[in-house]
Amino acid sequence: MVRKSLPVNFEGMTIPEIFLSMSTPFRYDLTMPDLANISYINDPTEWLVLLRRPTLWRVLLPTDPNQSDAQIFDPERIEARLRQVLPSPEPYGIAHKTAYRVHERVADKSVHGRIFLAGDAAHLNDPLGGMGMNGGIHDAINLTGKLAAVWQGADLSLMGRYERQRRKVAIETVQAQALRNRKVLNETDPARRAAYHGELRATVADAVANRAYMMKSSMLQSLRDLVGGIGMCNAPICHFRIVSHEDAGKGGLMGNMGNNHV
Repeated sequence: MVRKSLPVNFEGMTIPEIFLSMSTPFRYDLTMPDLANISYINDPTEWLVLLRRPTLWRVLLPTDPNQSDAQIFDPERIEARLRQVLPSPEPYGIAHKTAYRVHERVADKSVHGRIFLAGDAAHLNDPLGGMGMNGGIHDAINLTGKLAAVWQGADLSLMGRYERQRRKVAIETVQAQALRNRKVLNETDPARRAAYHGELRATVADAVANRAYMMKSSMLQSLRDLVGGIGMCNAPICHFRIVSHEDAGKGGLMGNMGNNHV
């Protein structure tokens, strides 16, 4: 509401497909070997995400935007889609389900007098990769550091740097990576899929490239790239590994993201 009351252009696009999210007590971890707690499954016909919660597994599937809510949430259709992910002799229990649209947008201005936009008010992006929340945390740290400096006597023009720094990261890091993630997951061409999978394997095999990949995907590199930003971050970097799920009926590759976001 605050952003909408300001003369701000929220530039970008709305992703065509609807995201259908379902939570089920089905134990995917007991039926799919080496399953990571957050798994992005790159299948030639339909990508999906499996996300482990304390007592449930969340399944995220792209959905035709031309379908009505009644069609999207039809119990038989949902059961059929879950069985396409992994056949089960018993019906899947659904604890919760929702469907939503996804946006890729960045505000053209984040500073308006004494009003400062951060997080979702300043940028929206595809949730795949977890960069929206983490980008918002980075916004808050950057913003509070500069507000404290102004409180202690720094010139108010310092707040313009907040806007320039965080908008640059929102466009060049968060949005760019989110769009690339979507492109990779939607890729169906065998040659391009094979090239990307080869690139991932090469990254795993090279310790330097592996660390650089994790620095970038965790958004830590974006902090280091900000001249005069909020400083270096020494958070531990998790490993990255690739596992196959041919026996689960999904012959794609998955990246184990771990807890690599700050």
